[in-house]
Amino acid sequence: MKSRELSIIPVRMGNSNAYLVIGADITFLVDAGVYGHIHNLETILFNNGLDFQDIDLIIITHSHYDHVGNLCEIKEKSFARVLAHVNESGFLKEGYMPIPKGTSPFSNVISWMSNSFSSSKIRYNPVTPDILVDGDCELLTGGEVIILTAPGHTSGSICVIVNNKYAIVGDTLFNVFENCFYPLFADDEKTLIKTWDKLLSTGCKIFYPGHGKPVLLENFNECFYKISKLYYRY
Repeated sequence: MKSRELSIIPVRMGNSNAYLVIGADITFLVDAGVYGHIHNLETILFNNGLDFQDIDLIIITHSHYDHVGNLCEIKEKSFARVLAHVNESGFLKEGYMPIPKGTSPFSNVISWMSNSFSSSKIRYNPVTPDILVDGDCELLTGGEVIILTAPGHTSGSICVIVNNKYAIVGDTLFNVFENCFYPLFADDEKTLIKTWDKLLSTGCKIFYPGHGKPVLLENFNECFYKISKLYYRY
């Protein structure tokens, strides 16, 4: 049976993106943005004839403060279950996850300063996830929604594949610099490059990052070729 299309709606929540995915049988949210910007999601829901309680599930790509800042409040308003990778569970319950090391000297300084002097600013209200994943899996049958493990930025990062054409990727890609989508921070850069290769093999045409505008396949592929050729051999 042919998969029914799901609509992906970006929701700007501070300096990061959340994504509302609406289908005939399910409505879910990917990530929850920076604390204090829940009104942006409320506006998007209203404009689409929805309310918080129409959200069936909240999927967390990883547990950094700028992706889960409003998670506790959204969960309380929606009664939606929260899905995350098992490696992110402890951080969500604690309400704190340190910033990974930088992938450049500049971002390495930002990481060190954030973790050393601004740790209170990267804390958030803790949430206990309801569903934990530890591998790739189908969220909906027929490949409509697939959870893809995507370690590198963090060990428990995940991506969400929608209709086998679109990938919501959290911080596995950044789109803040022209023609370069390499994240500013990563726990394991070699693993990150392997995850990029895995993402490219999905056949997705558009990639929705946690920061910046969507990335087209051809542009992502070109960046991957340059990064892997110049810096990594695996």
